[in-house]
Amino acid sequence: MTEHDVLAPYSGSAIPHVGTYRRVLPVTLERMYENALDWAHLPHIHASSFASIECVDAGAWGWRANVTDANGRGSVIELQLDKTLRRWITRNLEGSSQGSEIWTHAFAVDARRVDINVDFFVPGVPAAAREKVGQAYARAYTTLYDEDVAMMVERQRQIDRRINTGGETVVDVGSEEALTAALAGTDPVEVHYRGRSFRLATLGGKWFTYPAVCPHQLGPLGSSEMVEGIVRCPWHGYAFDVASGDCVNGHSCRLDNRPSVVVKAGRILLEP
Repeated sequence: MTEHDVLAPYSGSAIPHVGTYRRVLPVTLERMYENALDWAHLPHIHASSFASIECVDAGAWGWRANVTDANGRGSVIELQLDKTLRRWITRNLEGSSQGSEIWTHAFAVDARRVDINVDFFVPGVPAAAREKVGQAYARAYTTLYDEDVAMMVERQRQIDRRINTGGETVVDVGSEEALTAALAGTDPVEVHYRGRSFRLATLGGKWFTYPAVCPHQLGPLGSSEMVEGIVRCPWHGYAFDVASGDCVNGHSCRLDNRPSVVVKAGRILLEP
Protein backbone atom coordinates (compact mmCIF):
# COMPACT_ATOMS: atom_id res chain seq x y z
CA MET A 1 0.00 0.00 0.00
CA THR A 2 1.32 3.46 -0.88
CA GLU A 3 0.47 6.78 0.72
CA HIS A 4 -1.91 7.38 -2.22
CA ASP A 5 -4.00 4.43 -1.06
CA VAL A 6 -4.60 5.90 2.38
CA LEU A 7 -7.78 7.81 1.59
CA ALA A 8 -9.82 7.39 4.75
CA PRO A 9 -8.13 8.47 7.99
CA TYR A 10 -11.63 9.66 8.95
CA SER A 11 -12.86 6.10 9.65
CA GLY A 12 -15.42 6.07 12.40
CA SER A 13 -16.84 9.48 11.54
CA ALA A 14 -20.57 9.78 12.13
CA ILE A 15 -20.93 12.21 9.22
CA PRO A 16 -21.91 10.54 5.92
CA HIS A 17 -19.16 10.48 3.29
CA VAL A 18 -20.76 11.67 0.04
CA GLY A 19 -17.84 11.68 -2.38
CA THR A 20 -14.19 12.19 -3.23
CA TYR A 21 -12.53 14.61 -5.64
CA ARG A 22 -9.03 13.88 -6.97
CA ARG A 23 -6.78 16.12 -9.00
CA VAL A 24 -3.16 16.55 -10.14
CA LEU A 25 -1.91 20.12 -9.67
CA PRO A 26 1.20 21.64 -11.30
CA VAL A 27 2.33 23.41 -8.12
CA THR A 28 4.57 22.93 -5.11
CA LEU A 29 3.41 21.71 -1.72
CA GLU A 30 4.48 25.06 -0.30
CA ARG A 31 2.07 26.88 -2.64
CA MET A 32 -0.72 24.50 -1.60
CA TYR A 33 -0.23 25.19 2.12
CA GLU A 34 0.01 28.89 1.40
CA ASN A 35 -3.23 28.75 -0.56
CA ALA A 36 -5.04 26.82 2.18
CA LEU A 37 -4.11 29.46 4.79
CA ASP A 38 -4.99 32.35 2.50
CA TRP A 39 -8.57 33.11 3.57
CA ALA A 40 -8.40 36.67 2.22
CA HIS A 41 -8.39 35.65 -1.46
CA LEU A 42 -11.77 33.91 -1.35
CA PRO A 43 -14.11 36.80 -2.30
CA HIS A 44 -11.66 38.03 -4.95
CA ILE A 45 -10.44 34.92 -6.79
CA HIS A 46 -13.70 33.05 -6.07
CA ALA A 47 -16.19 35.89 -6.45
CA SER A 48 -18.77 33.54 -8.00
CA SER A 49 -18.77 31.47 -4.78
CA PHE A 50 -17.95 33.94 -1.98
CA ALA A 51 -19.36 37.45 -1.51
CA SER A 52 -17.44 38.42 1.63
CA ILE A 53 -15.28 37.09 4.44
CA GLU A 54 -14.42 38.42 7.90
CA CYS A 55 -11.58 36.67 9.69
CA VAL A 56 -12.18 35.89 13.37
CA ASP A 57 -8.88 34.15 14.11
CA ALA A 58 -5.90 32.99 12.06
CA GLY A 59 -2.41 31.58 12.47
CA ALA A 60 -0.10 28.80 11.34
CA TRP A 61 -2.78 26.37 12.55
CA GLY A 62 -5.36 27.67 10.07
CA TRP A 63 -8.20 30.20 10.28
CA ARG A 64 -11.81 30.80 11.31
CA ALA A 65 -14.04 33.30 9.56
CA ASN A 66 -17.55 34.58 9.02
CA VAL A 67 -18.39 33.97 5.37
CA THR A 68 -21.19 35.09 3.08
CA ASP A 69 -21.64 33.08 -0.10
CA ALA A 70 -22.67 34.39 -3.51
CA ASN A 71 -26.33 33.72 -2.66
CA GLY A 72 -26.18 35.83 0.50
CA ARG A 73 -26.14 32.90 2.93
CA GLY A 74 -23.94 33.30 6.00
CA SER A 75 -21.81 30.70 7.77
CA VAL A 76 -18.81 30.27 10.04
CA ILE A 77 -16.02 28.28 8.44
CA GLU A 78 -12.91 26.91 10.10
CA LEU A 79 -9.85 25.46 8.35
CA GLN A 80 -7.26 23.49 10.32
CA LEU A 81 -3.93 22.68 8.69
CA ASP A 82 -1.77 19.73 9.72
CA LYS A 83 1.49 19.71 7.75
CA THR A 84 2.69 16.55 9.48
CA LEU A 85 -0.20 14.61 7.94
CA ARG A 86 -0.17 16.81 4.80
CA ARG A 87 -3.83 17.63 5.16
CA TRP A 88 -6.30 20.39 6.02
CA ILE A 89 -9.84 20.00 7.29
CA THR A 90 -12.48 22.61 6.52
CA ARG A 91 -15.52 22.59 8.79
CA ASN A 92 -18.75 24.53 8.58
CA LEU A 93 -19.42 25.46 12.20
CA GLU A 94 -22.56 27.56 11.78
CA GLY A 95 -25.07 28.54 9.13
CA SER A 96 -25.57 27.05 5.69
CA SER A 97 -24.35 23.42 5.50
CA GLN A 98 -23.58 23.40 9.23
CA GLY A 99 -21.74 20.26 10.29
CA SER A 100 -20.22 19.50 6.91
CA GLU A 101 -16.51 18.69 6.69
CA ILE A 102 -14.08 18.69 3.77
CA TRP A 103 -10.83 16.77 4.22
CA THR A 104 -8.02 17.55 1.78
CA HIS A 105 -4.87 15.41 1.62
CA ALA A 106 -1.91 16.56 -0.48
CA PHE A 107 0.85 14.30 -1.83
CA ALA A 108 4.00 15.91 -3.28
CA VAL A 109 4.88 13.69 -6.25
CA ASP A 110 7.79 15.87 -7.38
CA ALA A 111 9.00 19.47 -7.06
CA ARG A 112 6.19 20.89 -9.17
CA ARG A 113 3.41 18.32 -8.85
CA VAL A 114 0.97 17.74 -6.01
CA ASP A 115 -1.80 15.14 -6.08
CA ILE A 116 -4.81 15.92 -3.90
CA ASN A 117 -7.66 13.81 -2.53
CA VAL A 118 -10.62 15.81 -1.25
CA ASP A 119 -13.31 13.96 0.74
CA PHE A 120 -16.73 15.47 1.39
CA PHE A 121 -18.79 14.74 4.51
CA VAL A 122 -22.30 16.15 4.79
CA PRO A 123 -24.69 15.41 7.66
CA GLY A 124 -28.24 14.32 7.12
CA VAL A 125 -27.86 13.04 3.57
CA PRO A 126 -29.78 9.78 2.87
CA ALA A 127 -27.73 7.00 1.33
CA ALA A 128 -29.63 7.20 -1.95
CA ALA A 129 -28.77 10.90 -2.36
CA ARG A 130 -25.09 10.83 -1.41
CA GLU A 131 -23.71 10.27 -4.90
CA LYS A 132 -25.64 13.24 -6.29
CA VAL A 133 -24.56 15.51 -3.43
CA GLY A 134 -20.95 14.35 -3.82
CA GLN A 135 -21.03 15.16 -7.52
CA ALA A 136 -22.28 18.67 -6.76
CA TYR A 137 -19.40 19.21 -4.31
CA ALA A 138 -16.91 17.86 -6.87
CA ARG A 139 -18.18 20.28 -9.54
CA ALA A 140 -17.81 23.17 -7.11
CA TYR A 141 -14.27 22.13 -6.22
CA THR A 142 -13.34 21.79 -9.89
CA THR A 143 -14.21 25.45 -10.35
CA LEU A 144 -12.44 26.51 -7.16
CA TYR A 145 -9.22 24.72 -8.08
CA ASP A 146 -9.35 26.00 -11.66
CA GLU A 147 -9.27 29.49 -10.17
CA ASP A 148 -6.70 28.69 -7.48
CA VAL A 149 -4.26 26.95 -9.81
CA ALA A 150 -3.98 30.04 -12.01
CA MET A 151 -3.07 32.11 -8.94
CA MET A 152 -0.59 29.58 -7.53
CA VAL A 153 1.17 29.06 -10.87
CA GLU A 154 1.50 32.80 -11.46
CA ARG A 155 2.85 33.37 -7.95
CA GLN A 156 5.45 30.65 -8.46
CA ARG A 157 6.42 32.16 -11.82
CA GLN A 158 6.99 35.54 -10.20
CA ILE A 159 9.03 34.00 -7.37
CA ASP A 160 11.20 32.17 -9.92
CA ARG A 161 11.73 35.36 -11.91
CA ARG A 162 12.94 37.22 -8.84
CA ILE A 163 15.75 34.75 -8.25
CA ASN A 164 17.69 36.15 -11.20
CA THR A 165 17.45 39.91 -11.64
CA GLY A 166 19.99 42.09 -13.35
CA GLY A 167 20.58 44.26 -16.35
CA GLU A 168 21.30 47.88 -17.14
CA THR A 169 20.82 50.44 -14.38
CA VAL A 170 19.63 53.05 -16.91
CA VAL A 171 17.06 51.97 -19.49
CA ASP A 172 15.80 54.06 -22.42
CA VAL A 173 12.17 53.06 -22.97
CA GLY A 174 11.34 55.41 -25.85
CA SER A 175 10.68 58.95 -26.92
CA GLU A 176 8.53 61.17 -24.74
CA GLU A 177 6.40 62.08 -27.75
CA ALA A 178 5.67 58.46 -28.71
CA LEU A 179 4.97 57.36 -25.15
CA THR A 180 2.71 60.33 -24.50
CA ALA A 181 0.69 59.36 -27.58
CA ALA A 182 0.60 55.72 -26.48
CA LEU A 183 -0.76 56.68 -23.07
CA ALA A 184 -3.50 58.95 -24.42
CA GLY A 185 -6.80 57.34 -23.41
CA THR A 186 -5.21 53.92 -22.78
CA ASP A 187 -3.87 51.86 -19.91
CA PRO A 188 -0.32 52.37 -18.63
CA VAL A 189 2.49 51.08 -20.84
CA GLU A 190 4.43 47.94 -19.86
CA VAL A 191 8.16 48.49 -19.39
CA HIS A 192 10.98 46.32 -18.05
CA TYR A 193 13.78 47.24 -15.68
CA ARG A 194 16.45 44.87 -14.37
CA GLY A 195 14.44 41.73 -15.00
CA ARG A 196 11.17 43.04 -13.56
CA SER A 197 7.99 44.34 -15.17
CA PHE A 198 6.55 47.76 -14.39
CA ARG A 199 3.82 50.02 -15.69
CA LEU A 200 4.73 53.47 -16.99
CA ALA A 201 2.02 56.09 -16.57
CA THR A 202 1.36 59.79 -16.10
CA LEU A 203 -0.68 61.50 -13.43
CA GLY A 204 -1.11 65.24 -13.18
CA GLY A 205 1.49 65.70 -15.90
CA LYS A 206 4.15 63.73 -14.00
CA TRP A 207 5.75 60.49 -15.18
CA PHE A 208 6.07 57.57 -12.80
CA THR A 209 6.32 53.77 -12.68
CA TYR A 210 4.71 51.18 -10.47
CA PRO A 211 5.30 47.39 -10.21
CA ALA A 212 3.31 45.03 -12.41
CA VAL A 213 3.13 42.61 -9.46
CA CYS A 214 1.59 43.25 -6.06
CA PRO A 215 4.04 43.50 -3.14
CA HIS A 216 1.68 41.44 -0.98
CA GLN A 217 1.86 38.04 -2.71
CA LEU A 218 3.04 38.95 -6.23
CA GLY A 219 -0.45 39.15 -7.74
CA PRO A 220 -1.00 40.64 -11.24
CA LEU A 221 -1.29 44.30 -10.24
CA GLY A 222 -0.40 45.37 -13.77
CA SER A 223 -3.55 43.76 -15.17
CA SER A 224 -5.77 46.12 -13.19
CA GLU A 225 -7.15 49.39 -14.51
CA MET A 226 -5.76 52.52 -12.90
CA VAL A 227 -8.66 54.67 -11.64
CA GLU A 228 -7.82 58.17 -10.40
CA GLY A 229 -4.32 57.07 -9.54
CA ILE A 230 -5.39 53.90 -7.70
CA VAL A 231 -4.76 50.30 -8.76
CA ARG A 232 -6.29 47.29 -7.02
CA CYS A 233 -4.87 43.76 -6.95
CA PRO A 234 -7.42 41.19 -8.17
CA TRP A 235 -6.14 38.47 -5.82
CA HIS A 236 -6.76 40.08 -2.41
CA GLY A 237 -8.14 43.54 -3.13
CA TYR A 238 -5.09 45.49 -1.90
CA ALA A 239 -5.37 49.02 -3.37
CA PHE A 240 -2.40 51.34 -3.93
CA ASP A 241 -1.87 55.01 -4.69
CA VAL A 242 0.55 54.65 -7.58
CA ALA A 243 2.09 58.09 -7.06
CA SER A 244 2.94 57.74 -3.37
CA GLY A 245 3.14 53.93 -3.27
CA ASP A 246 0.94 53.79 -0.18
CA CYS A 247 -1.66 51.07 0.34
CA VAL A 248 -4.94 52.98 0.73
CA ASN A 249 -7.05 50.26 2.38
CA GLY A 250 -5.16 49.77 5.60
CA HIS A 251 -2.43 47.22 4.83
CA SER A 252 1.22 47.77 5.69
CA CYS A 253 2.84 46.87 2.35
CA ARG A 254 3.59 49.54 -0.26
CA LEU A 255 4.92 49.98 -3.79
CA ASP A 256 8.67 50.27 -3.18
CA ASN A 257 11.76 49.41 -5.22
CA ARG A 258 10.62 50.93 -8.49
CA PRO A 259 12.73 52.90 -10.96
CA SER A 260 12.48 56.65 -11.27
CA VAL A 261 11.48 58.25 -14.56
CA VAL A 262 13.77 60.90 -16.02
CA VAL A 263 13.17 62.87 -19.23
CA LYS A 264 16.40 63.75 -21.09
CA ALA A 265 16.60 65.19 -24.61
CA GLY A 266 13.09 64.01 -25.38
CA ARG A 267 13.74 60.45 -24.20
CA ILE A 268 12.13 58.60 -21.27
CA LEU A 269 14.75 56.92 -19.11
CA LEU A 270 14.35 54.57 -16.15
CA GLU A 271 16.95 55.03 -13.46
CA PRO A 272 17.53 53.76 -9.89
